Amino acid sequence: MIPVPPTLVRRLLLAPLLAFAEFAFLLASPLLALIGALASPLTGGAWRPLRVVAVTVDWVARHLLGMLACLGLWVRSGFGLRARSESLVSAHHEVLRRYVAGVNRTTTRLARLCVNVRDSDEAERALACHDRPVVVLSRHAGEGDSLLVLHALLCRYGRRPRVVLHEALRLDPLLDILGHRLSYRFVDPRGGDTEAEIAAMASTLGGRDAVLIFPEGGNFSPQRRSRSIERLEARGHDEEAAWAREMEHVVAPRPGGALAAIEAAPDADVVFIGHVGIPGGVRNLWRLLLAPRTIELRMWHVAAADVPAGNQAQIDWLFGHWLTLDDWVDAQQA
Repeated sequence: MIPVPPTLVRRLLLAPLLAFAEFAFLLASPLLALIGALASPLTGGAWRPLRVVAVTVDWVARHLLGMLACLGLWVRSGFGLRARSESLVSAHHEVLRRYVAGVNRTTTRLARLCVNVRDSDEAERALACHDRPVVVLSRHAGEGDSLLVLHALLCRYGRRPRVVLHEALRLDPLLDILGHRLSYRFVDPRGGDTEAEIAAMASTLGGRDAVLIFPEGGNFSPQRRSRSIERLEARGHDEEAAWAREMEHVVAPRPGGALAAIEAAPDADVVFIGHVGIPGGVRNLWRLLLAPRTIELRMWHVAAADVPAGNQAQIDWLFGHWLTLDDWVDAQQA
């Protein structure tokens, strides 16, 4: 993994270099669009190269505008002196919301995607009502499912998500700045205390806040599923390993982060999110651009009072919901 340079290097060197590169890319976008248009008839139809260019140009433009907005807010905050004030925090949430909404809107339109939320009325009511925080535990499978879930929380339900991000994502100046100013946590899974970071992040939740966690730790793959079973067996968790072997479409959850968030925010409801239809891998993504596609999304709500007490009971409860999620994915794919 590329080492993450110090903050001053990221702000004074990396951010300007990336902004310059993105500006140069945008200047070259007409030529790239022409190349995409000429290549489209040679790649099986549906104008896939041109649509990929359009999505990329839109993402780069929004990313650059987001960085410039953060720079303007830094100046407005007295060069960082008032960056933690409520008005500035709200302004940074708005920068994130506009960025996620714009990228999602362009991607779904040009990729011809439709998101269908079904059988989730109770969870939707809990998310739309801002009288208590929520801990959101989502399936992780496919390119862009993080954007899907963030868009739902930010734009559909008006929530303020708090996210645990990999340390390497500090190399993205926009995520680095927004994460720092919105109390996200950047962790190195190889050596950091992820559970302590999640607990610290969840301990100060307000009614509009939501902690977003992907308990599987990464996108689903058969190899990751097998490794999770082997890890449980090696640690003597035979019952959990048996449950994990029953799951065909999801990876066994790692309870530590999810339970740390629930313990740190005992008044928070829990919402589980499953989805089907997001392509996994660039090859599948390219193939699926040929035709319109529907993404099915399903949520399950658990009130804070219904979360069991005790570590082992909560682990069993989490695995039970993951088995339900696996059954639902199986039914949708069938």
